[in-house]
Amino acid sequence: MALLESVFKLKGESLMNRKTRWMSMMTVMAMLMTLMALFAPVKMNVAHAANGNLALTGTATASSAQSSTFAAGKAVDGSLATYWNASSTSMPQWLQIDLGGLYTLSKIDQTFANDDVWKYKIEGSLDNTNWATLVDKSTSASGRTFSDGVNGTFRYVKLTVLSSASGYTASSQELTIIGSDEGYVISDGKTYTASSNLAKYEPGKAGDGNTSTYWAAGNGSLPQWLKVDLGSPSIVTAVEQNFKDFDTFGFKIEGSLDNTSWTMLLDRTTPAAGQAFKQAVSGQYRYVRLTVNSSASGFWAGSTEFKVYGFANLALGKSTSASTTEPGWDTFKAVDGDPNTYWLATDAAMPQSLTVDLGGISSLKRVEQNFFDPDIWKFKIEASTDNVNWTMLADKTGAGINGTFLGQDVSGNYRYVRLTVTFSQNSHWACSGELKVFGTPLERNLAVGTSVTSSSLAPGYEPWIAVDGNPNSYWIASDATMPQWIIVDLGVNSLVTRLEQNFFDADSWKFKIEGSTDKTNWTMLVDKSGTGINGTSSVTNVSGTYRYIKLTVLYSQAAHWACSGELKVFGFGSPVTTKWWESTSGVMRYYAKYYNQTFNYLTSQLDTLKSQGYGAIELVAPYPGAPDVWAGLGATDNYGVDSSLGTMAEMENLISQAHAKGIRIVVMLNPGYARDTAAMFLKAADDYRNNVYSKERYWFHFSPTPSPYERWTWSARANAYYWAYWGDNPATPQWDSNIPSYNFANQEWRDEAKKYLRFWMDKGFDGIVLDAPVVYDGINVSINNSSITDILRNYDISSNAEGAGGQEMITDWHYNLLQDYDITNWGGSGYSTIIPAINNQNPNAIDGILKNNRDAINAVNGITQTPPSWEIAGVSSTKRLLEIATLTTMGTFFYLHNGQHTIDPTTSIIPTWPAADQAMLSKLIKAQNSYKALSPNGARVKLNTNDNNKYYAFKRTNKTGTSKALVILNYQNSSQTITVNLANTDIGTSQTPIDLLNGGGAAAITSSSYTVTLPAYGFTVLGVN
Repeated sequence: MALLESVFKLKGESLMNRKTRWMSMMTVMAMLMTLMALFAPVKMNVAHAANGNLALTGTATASSAQSSTFAAGKAVDGSLATYWNASSTSMPQWLQIDLGGLYTLSKIDQTFANDDVWKYKIEGSLDNTNWATLVDKSTSASGRTFSDGVNGTFRYVKLTVLSSASGYTASSQELTIIGSDEGYVISDGKTYTASSNLAKYEPGKAGDGNTSTYWAAGNGSLPQWLKVDLGSPSIVTAVEQNFKDFDTFGFKIEGSLDNTSWTMLLDRTTPAAGQAFKQAVSGQYRYVRLTVNSSASGFWAGSTEFKVYGFANLALGKSTSASTTEPGWDTFKAVDGDPNTYWLATDAAMPQSLTVDLGGISSLKRVEQNFFDPDIWKFKIEASTDNVNWTMLADKTGAGINGTFLGQDVSGNYRYVRLTVTFSQNSHWACSGELKVFGTPLERNLAVGTSVTSSSLAPGYEPWIAVDGNPNSYWIASDATMPQWIIVDLGVNSLVTRLEQNFFDADSWKFKIEGSTDKTNWTMLVDKSGTGINGTSSVTNVSGTYRYIKLTVLYSQAAHWACSGELKVFGFGSPVTTKWWESTSGVMRYYAKYYNQTFNYLTSQLDTLKSQGYGAIELVAPYPGAPDVWAGLGATDNYGVDSSLGTMAEMENLISQAHAKGIRIVVMLNPGYARDTAAMFLKAADDYRNNVYSKERYWFHFSPTPSPYERWTWSARANAYYWAYWGDNPATPQWDSNIPSYNFANQEWRDEAKKYLRFWMDKGFDGIVLDAPVVYDGINVSINNSSITDILRNYDISSNAEGAGGQEMITDWHYNLLQDYDITNWGGSGYSTIIPAINNQNPNAIDGILKNNRDAINAVNGITQTPPSWEIAGVSSTKRLLEIATLTTMGTFFYLHNGQHTIDPTTSIIPTWPAADQAMLSKLIKAQNSYKALSPNGARVKLNTNDNNKYYAFKRTNKTGTSKALVILNYQNSSQTITVNLANTDIGTSQTPIDLLNGGGAAAITSSSYTVTLPAYGFTVLGVN
């Protein structure tokens, strides 16, 4: 059994035996040895940086090296001119970095020596034996440079290269590991308040870990303030403010212990130009406040992310126990954050002890003990990993202290902290007004913010609420039927040590919790299917490596509906909190029936698509129906596939093979329309004519005498009119009147729509596209949610309301992806804001247009999709590539159609381009998928150039802000030298950026003024730190 598995199995055994039986001495000795091996205080064998690229000062080793010229250390020497190369093409090969100590990691970049389709993974470890996955590219990833945000605290980082499609040798031109030992973001998830805010831009948006969302003041008046309550005095090491825009701002950041007296932490009351401001600080504070006093451009006060770094009081609110407790002076009062309450022993007898369970192994930084009464106190503070074997942290049993307070810096990795009071000169009873333990959690709840799917949901009680970190909210099933389940996807394989399930209702519950690495084969972790539990909570120590955790609720004695207030998954790892559509792009849309592209043909194209950088494909209307590009608007059979495409089994094989290659697959369906030749419509017409009830009759909308309106169509078979939204519309003559609308006003179709959506989603699709759901007959927000999006949200997939726009489609209708018609359009007359900007050689207006739609949709947790404007004809390849460079870097779900055009099979554009331009298209798509700073979700900050009317430059980040890119676009028809202002943008001014399109290093950044020369309509996309 692996070391960590042994540790946690024994640790769980000791906790159980503490309650039920004595642990044997042999078990104690075995556990002590393993705990000492894993969690002993780290010895610093090498000098190391406090933050930044930790790999530069780490120690690199590898499975093999071609020669000393290509040794492991060449991957971490800070030079893109050197690299590690394995000794042969045999796989797997690994490269490992010992950081020399524990660090909280935020980003890892890997650059190979060659551009290829690679399979690899990056793992992290505390002990160099047991590994948690940080980055998983084992299904393959196309490109050369890859940047991924990570999280968690580790000492060892290992890159394992599994394969190269072209047979290249495993390599690393540079492995960059960004992290810090100066604390973590302690403001995440805390309570934010503000002087005012706009609706949908609440204060908490500045502390949600999402750079696309933000707090915005309720009006333009200044000053305005934003404040975070850390919950308890915390050690603060740095503060950071990120404005949405680059400007000259006047502001200040202050800290306070009591919310009354304030200390200056960052003073920019003399205005400074920039967007991202970070300052190292020191001290303990509970409240941190941003006050915005001025904006040169008149921007309203706001913050995309207002962060406080440091070490939180890990003892706050945790479980406590004591040798004795006087009624009314309970143990929890020593960790409640209130200095006016305290734990008190039952009498003056000594010694007395108070123990705090931190809830998981943590790296300790400092301990503080506050007695309630001034006195000469003698005591000691110890720590333990198992609540049995103790290590001294602070020994005051000799001289003691005179007063009430002790603060002492400590080190080591522990779960339990114990205060033992041995003496009071004045015979005060043992007490603790507040026992504080500062540090970094190593073993933590990995489930918070991850993806969750469910068997069913009640609106407003979605499955992801079970992992939102809020015990007062909960997932609940749609009804009382059992069993019901939720599945938590941690995103990567993680070391799981403990599971906690909290039901919302006290009851006698029967349930089980299972774990899996592949979502197919499950291991029983918690089995309460027999006797069950009484109450609300269950805590079980487990051991193993899992990605998926499944809770299945089997029984409630009081007939409560299945629920989960919080399903906590404790362990070590780097859970993924970004949805796939927020971080993946390059979508190839296939009108398969129109182009005679069978499922088997599409399967045969997957390797080519992967090599070109595509992250997803969209399959338009695979069901039987007319083979034209508008076939998505009507089907003759809702539960089959068109015979021209193949069989259902072949479609399912396409999905399976796409997933095996790391390609997502989306389907365009339409529960809004049928075809007038469909058997179900013919039956409905007959039943209406004969006045016979059938569910099919009520699927459609018939009327003998409709109001005058062009979208009513006469049916001789029904001897009545039927509603066809797209029929007889002069604006859409190609659709004629043969697309009867389904009637969402009738329950019969609402029930059928749910069945229809479940049928297709159960096939394994990763997303769905619906055409113009806002114009479905009888639809409204409530009906849409109950009949469509509530069903889709059980699957936690992308859901695209094509043809619709506005924030309300995200916030109210509950879709998560919208077409951005403000930038480009397809399927009708050509429209683009980018091509005219290129023709006019002035891009200055583009950013404002992106703010109004793309940024507004992102701000409410939605994503936009955007294709090139192919309907605008006569655009040269250089101009088209500049348009595509803008689209793939600005932050959108980038689309192409059948490889080169929208809907016209006679228009074949890309194959006519020069080979270099065709290759550049692939490079742009690869860059967006491989370098997460260019993801559809994340911040985009326009940067000032030497002429904003000629050039467009911006900083991009991923959702968490940990991965960054610098994009510079030349909208002129001649070569230009462009200078970009990088002052206070969180882009380092002493680095060599990575050229994400051409490979290797770009011109070095040596100051806040960065200059490049670009050709006519040229662009550069740079990976930066």
